[in-house]
Amino acid sequence: PLVHVQAAAPERRSQRLGVLSRLVLGVPTLIVTCAGALMERLAPPEAFVSQVKVVKRGDVLPPRTLLADLVSAGYERVAPLEAAAAMTRGRLSPAAAEALYGRVPRLTASRIDRFSSCRFSYFCQYGLKAKPYEPADFTPPEVGTFLHYVLENSIREAKARGGFSAVSDEELREIARGFIAAYVERELFGFQEKSARFVHLFRRISRSAESIVLDSVRELRRSDFEPLDFELDFSRAEDMPPPQLGGGDGRVSLTGVADRVDGWLHGDKLYLRVVDYKSGQQKFSLGDVWYGMKLQMLLYLFALGEGGAQRYGHEIVPAGVMYIPARDVLLSADSRPSDSELEAGRAKELRRSGLVLDDEALIEAWEKGEDKRYIPLKISRGKITGGLADAERLGRLSRHVKKCLRDMAKELRKGSISADPYFRSDRNNACQHCDFVAACLFSDGENGEKSRYQPNLKDEDVWEKLEEEAAEDA
Repeated sequence: PLVHVQAAAPERRSQRLGVLSRLVLGVPTLIVTCAGALMERLAPPEAFVSQVKVVKRGDVLPPRTLLADLVSAGYERVAPLEAAAAMTRGRLSPAAAEALYGRVPRLTASRIDRFSSCRFSYFCQYGLKAKPYEPADFTPPEVGTFLHYVLENSIREAKARGGFSAVSDEELREIARGFIAAYVERELFGFQEKSARFVHLFRRISRSAESIVLDSVRELRRSDFEPLDFELDFSRAEDMPPPQLGGGDGRVSLTGVADRVDGWLHGDKLYLRVVDYKSGQQKFSLGDVWYGMKLQMLLYLFALGEGGAQRYGHEIVPAGVMYIPARDVLLSADSRPSDSELEAGRAKELRRSGLVLDDEALIEAWEKGEDKRYIPLKISRGKITGGLADAERLGRLSRHVKKCLRDMAKELRKGSISADPYFRSDRNNACQHCDFVAACLFSDGENGEKSRYQPNLKDEDVWEKLEEEAAEDA
């Protein structure tokens, strides 16, 4: 068919739409027009130049500003799209929330961290069970599992052979190599169908595992604390059922696995510390705890303080928590360092972090001698600084942790799935490494959603806030 469109006619809009419809449907169409009419529909070059917008890498374009630019360039605002853009994520119904999370939410450390980072991210991972695509490789979680396996079994075997002081460093290496070989055979099927690159990377990680075993046992040789439990699963311990916290809408059940629980029997009291192996750079931070994140070790410590007597047969005193770096380190130097310099450099990089009960006898039991290398405290000229807390402060910390869990349980039951990512800096925020950014499309300040700014807090700032919180509760 022959279609005649008059450019100046008032009905040209409907005519153009009719032509476009024919083109989309694939109907053969011949359009005849004069050159003058055609030129009337073309914008002059200066119109394009004036609308050019230069965007550089790293630039941030606020949605409202971008929208205004597009409208000024001649784009039309479409009502259905604007209505969709104004929609919020809403909430889950109570029935849906219970179906997804359970009548009594079972919380693990990773779930708590995810929820405290961003509620929508929690909904994606634990509500929708969404997962990112992962290529077949020896991923960081698998590295952590491997290192945990070698550490746990090597330390257990060294203890069974008469104690840590009775086993030489060379024996320790042989023990570690034996468990590495067992892991390869049992979990990796002797490297069947594994690439040469995979085997090379695994060999390198295995050498790191030997060094980590040595470092951990050297620490235990200097301590009166002894490992009592490895991989203590709070959901399976028959003599210590999963702790139930809170009541009503704030009721939760704590599950999870403590990497290691060490004990020091002093008189008729058993002092317990919770140890967690970390293959990354993570350090213990009271600021994280205040914001409801990285609660793992403290949750286990306080749960043991309340329910551990039945398991261990003694009155329990929470002694502290400690992150142990489960990684080897690479040191840089301008010149060839001596063995002592290398050892000092490694010790500095592998320094523990954590929290220790402020008790002189306990500090000495944690690590004996004046030259303390492993205890997560800074000791200089007899003055101790760093992660110390007396019993009163630990009590306040325990109440705050429980409050965080109760508040989380209430929000889960309310069906909250809003995007509220925490933000501390461009390099430290919830969106930085989130697996669900593509599904979220979060824009700060849009649709009633905004980031939660969390300033970095020093330890003393947190203790002051905990004191104020305790006063308010009283």
